[in-house]
Amino acid sequence: MSPYPKCLAIVAIFFTVIVSCVSHAVDVAPTLLVKESHPVPPRWRRRGLAPANHVLNLRIALKQGNFAELEKRLNQISHPDHELYGKHLSAAAVRDLVRPDERTIRHVKEWLSTHGINDLTFSPAEDWISVSLSIEAVERLLNTTYHVYSHEDDTETLIRASEWSLPEHLHDSIETIQPTSSFLRLKPQSRRAEPPEPEWFLEGRLPTYEEMVEEDLLDRGHIDVPELENLPKNPTIAQACNRLAVSPLCIQTMYGTLDYTVQSAEKNGIGLVNYGGQINNRSDLEAFLNIYRKDAAAANAAHTFKTVLVNGGLDEQANPEGAGIGGMGDLEGDLDIQAIVGASFPTPVTAYNVGGKPPFQGDALITSNDNEPYLDWLQYVLAQDELPPVITTSYADNEQTVPETYARRVCNEFAQLGARGVSVIFASGDHGVGKQGYCKSNDGTEKPQFIPVFPASCPYVTSVGATRLVGPEIVAFDARGGFVSGGGFSNYFARPTYQEDHVKQYIQGLDVGLAPYYNAQGRGYPDVSAIGYHYAVMVNGQAHLQDGTSASAPAFAALIALVNDALLADGRPTLGFLNPLLYSRGAEAFTDVTVGSNFGCNTTGFPARKGWDAASGLGTPWFPQLKEIALGYRFRTQKPWYFG
Repeated sequence: MSPYPKCLAIVAIFFTVIVSCVSHAVDVAPTLLVKESHPVPPRWRRRGLAPANHVLNLRIALKQGNFAELEKRLNQISHPDHELYGKHLSAAAVRDLVRPDERTIRHVKEWLSTHGINDLTFSPAEDWISVSLSIEAVERLLNTTYHVYSHEDDTETLIRASEWSLPEHLHDSIETIQPTSSFLRLKPQSRRAEPPEPEWFLEGRLPTYEEMVEEDLLDRGHIDVPELENLPKNPTIAQACNRLAVSPLCIQTMYGTLDYTVQSAEKNGIGLVNYGGQINNRSDLEAFLNIYRKDAAAANAAHTFKTVLVNGGLDEQANPEGAGIGGMGDLEGDLDIQAIVGASFPTPVTAYNVGGKPPFQGDALITSNDNEPYLDWLQYVLAQDELPPVITTSYADNEQTVPETYARRVCNEFAQLGARGVSVIFASGDHGVGKQGYCKSNDGTEKPQFIPVFPASCPYVTSVGATRLVGPEIVAFDARGGFVSGGGFSNYFARPTYQEDHVKQYIQGLDVGLAPYYNAQGRGYPDVSAIGYHYAVMVNGQAHLQDGTSASAPAFAALIALVNDALLADGRPTLGFLNPLLYSRGAEAFTDVTVGSNFGCNTTGFPARKGWDAASGLGTPWFPQLKEIALGYRFRTQKPWYFG
């Protein structure tokens, strides 16, 4: 036998061993490529390296198994002309659709295991992994460096990494990891409508005569409002409203809910979400109801709504002898709960108090950190089998403060809520088309542009703008507090099909001079509006006035809760994801707002026009007509439309 075959066999074996070793080396030390690089937003300043021993609560978003099918089902069950309209999905069905495939889960677990990370917590759908790791460990895992950043406007600090990497083979398996490059700050979308305290008060001195005269002449918001018992049976808006102090009676009269009697409270519900340490003060709500909703006060509504604590959220109520704690600290929470109960009583209310600002240890430089509380809340509610049919949130931030991957994933979580029959409501923002000084892109070019807000720009939520005056209404602003109702076009999300015709027609009539400042192909918002000027609010036992889409969003959500009540009383499912209905026949139930604009960025912003516009959306709701439209559709999986 020739020696050559033996030599060739030995060479082949040697080559196989070499290839095997190389392959094993690749498995042990895979190629790391940058997964995400997001520029630090304006007005954030890097202060130094993050302490290596500080612990981060890391959230890893795995690619969802079949979100495309979930989106398809969401559109079907939300469009009134589809045969599946109203056939909401169960929590289990939604989880089955978004659950990652086994290969994705296995690869991510193997990667983490090679770093000695095995103590993992999975979401019920297994599409999120939560793990607590030191900064040092996360930096090794993601080949990144964390720094401490502070914001120019206040003392808030965040620990973030603007760029991070993953093994190449995991780029398609992991959509985002946070906290890394997201600089989202959950800011309440409201403003005090009263003038600031005078200098003599702030300085702790006696006022001069001139200052006392100024104090006498200055309206500080303690304005009488009409009371129902003093009005005729069917009051007009002019009779029921004081345009300088909006009360529940005014809202009920403006939008046609005054004569509606709740029928199915035990089956219904409405939720609100508190962030940043805000609570819904029960003593303040009681004082508010004693003035504006005596029926709710008599039913002890201030002390019967439900509070759920999420991720270390608190519920520090007043001491028994006082109303409120911490001065004006709970102004946002007071506004939300008072607007909701004032307009939807006796619908049951659930308040979610979300934590997410744990104190840092190991470095006096750092005072607080937001561990992406939207994710904390979303993971909590998506793990629940039963939820309120409508949930409203009055917090937002500039869209470009978060990376697009993060925004899209959070938006997809809202789609899951919609598929389960939850109407998700968000405030549209309080700075018009953008706050002066922030109106530039965050892509390195710093080109001038309008600044959309998130999550209002997500196509799976209903975004609510604000109006002022009481017939006819105009786009809201308040020169005293710098409030302007927000609206515009997303730079991340394309225009959804449900609003294509409305938005396209509006854009065609816009001044071409605005074209460089917005994305004409983006999702337009707000979807609708409601009164958001000079709400009468009780804070710390005192009467105040407050502006903002933080007022209009819960007021609109309360109205939707009443529509749901009528549906439930008739044996029908609740509305769920609203937008396909609103942009079809539902638009008939809205009063068009055609005066004003959402100025900002040193421009007049987007004007209100006939039909949908980026300043007021479709307009303000008229409950009787919206209720009849909702009741007029037959949910065909339950009863054919031709059965009268």
